[in-house]
Amino acid sequence: MKLWGTLLLLLPLAGCQDTRVTNIEKRVDHLEQTVHQLEADRTKAADDDSARRAKLESCVAEANAAFERNTISNGTRLRNGSYNVPVAVVSEMQKAKQGKIEECRLLYSK
Repeated sequence: MKLWGTLLLLLPLAGCQDTRVTNIEKRVDHLEQTVHQLEADRTKAADDDSARRAKLESCVAEANAAFERNTISNGTRLRNGSYNVPVAVVSEMQKAKQGKIEECRLLYSK
């Protein structure tokens, strides 16, 4: 008798499709796709940030190099290896350098 009772309880479960499983599988697939898309977006953003930072550093380095070239071309070299540049010229060179660095920041900073 107990065996029949157990069989009667299990019989409705045999062969039935639970639609909840299908819905859960669809949701899992959708969530996995969303996760992959978010990971790809994050990777792209990180790559973009790295590229922008490299461009910023390169731009600032060029501003510093231009300042050094101007120092050499506008100054008089001293024995200790430094350069003597008139104050007015140094002031203009520094303004140009700062302007270029600010331009770099505007172009390549977030």
